Formats: sequence, C-alpha cells, structure tokens
Amino acid sequence: MKSILKIIKATFLGGILFLAPLVVLLIILEKGYGIIQKITLPLVNFLPRVHVLGIAIQELVGTIILILICFTAGLLARTAGAKKLIHKLENGILSFVPGYSFMKNMNENIMGLESKQDLKVILVPTDAGWQFAFLIEQINENNFTVFIPDAPNPWSGSVCFVEKKDIKEINMTQKEALACIRKLGFGSKELLKNKL
Repeated sequence: MKSILKIIKATFLGGILFLAPLVVLLIILEKGYGIIQKITLPLVNFLPRVHVLGIAIQELVGTIILILICFTAGLLARTAGAKKLIHKLENGILSFVPGYSFMKNMNENIMGLESKQDLKVILVPTDAGWQFAFLIEQINENNFTVFIPDAPNPWSGSVCFVEKKDIKEINMTQKEALACIRKLGFGSKELLKNKL
C-alpha cells in the first residue's frame, strides 16, 4: 500500500513539473496576445470587418505580430549580450528553482535543440536492478551526484550520491535514454545491447 501511494505521489508531482512550464508558456502567450490585440485594434479599425477562414483580421494581424515578436526575441537571444544576461539570470536566480537546470536541459533535448550540457547517461545499481541515471556532478575523486529519473515521467525521480565503483558507463545520448524511459523501457534491447 505504501509503495502504491509513493507511485501516485511521484506521478502526481511529475505531472505538475511537466505541466508547469506549459501553463506558464500559455499564460505568457495569452497575456502577450491580449496586449497586442489592444495595440492592433486602432490599426485595423479602418479595415473592413472581414473574416479569413473564420478568423477576424484583427486576430490574424495580432497572431502575426506575436509570431514576429517571438522570432525577433529568438534572434536577440542568440546575441552575446543576451546570452550573458541569460547566463547571469540562470546562475543568480533560476539556479535556486528546484529542477530548473534538469528541466531546461530536457526541454532542449525534447525540442531538438543543441544542448551544451548534455548530461552523461549511466547505469546505477538499485534494489530493483540497474537503472538509468544522469551524472550531475563529481563531488570528489570517488563520489558522484546522480539523478535517477522515474518512468514514464522523467521529470520526477531521486537524487543519489554514488561511489565510482557503482557507476556503469554506457555509450548513450540523453535523448535516447529519455525516450526509453518515457516508453517504459521499450527499445532498451537495442540501446543496451552488449552493455549489461
């Protein structure tokens, strides 16, 4: 009974961690769209009340402007100054948000973006057998911090401290490991061939 409650709790918390960034994104887009509609209303008032595929001109213009703003922000984010600012924000403020670095890294992998900090995939022994884990950092020459993700939602899991002797290195990308975890281990036959 205790293990069922633990699974329900982990799944619930994993769902919250998965949905939180999506909800924040939707709120930001909705607020931005509302502001842009207020700006575009005077501009399109002189246009005839035309609907294109069921969408009013005002909404169409607002959506196009929002897409252009997002594209422009994406271009600005690539500049050296913006990268420096983002780096300062991440190190100064966002690093205190639990799981931010891991979620950011996973989102980059899910969206197919190149990540400079691709976490190393390893296997660690547990009571249930070998489990996928991500090498977070080296504490000293013999001890490491690892994150063991839960399946099927790798947003939740456990932080463990393991000795070097308990780490089995495998040649696998973070993206491959995350996909296998989300699919409850399907595909592990090929991924772990000659590695166990």
